[in-house]
Amino acid sequence: MFVFRQLNRVGHHSTSDDSSAYRSIDEINSFDKKHNPIVRFRDYMTKRGCWNDEKEEEWKEKSHKMVKEAFERSESTKRAPITTMFEHLYDEMTPHTKRQVKEMNDHVRQHHDQYPLALYEQSK
Repeated sequence: MFVFRQLNRVGHHSTSDDSSAYRSIDEINSFDKKHNPIVRFRDYMTKRGCWNDEKEEEWKEKSHKMVKEAFERSESTKRAPITTMFEHLYDEMTPHTKRQVKEMNDHVRQHHDQYPLALYEQSK
């Protein structure tokens, strides 16, 4: 007997795939509600007494606070110098890359009002 087993993923196969072309939106949403791995794991933990609504609410509050604090810390920390995007491409910087760094620096200097340079550390 052949048994059709649905896939364990809700999303598309790849960025070039649109599963709504061969699945209805209702089918995708239904699958997400019934077979979503997060929902299934939560049900598993709840049935075994390891999880409940109170723990989930406490976890959500703690997680929200942690994310907010991390975001605030990151916002107050200067970003790496913009030239770091050219580092570690090769063992030694090529003449072509050196020229690109110079062109970028010249451009940023010329259009400094368009770039929030105060947010970045200065290049060494």
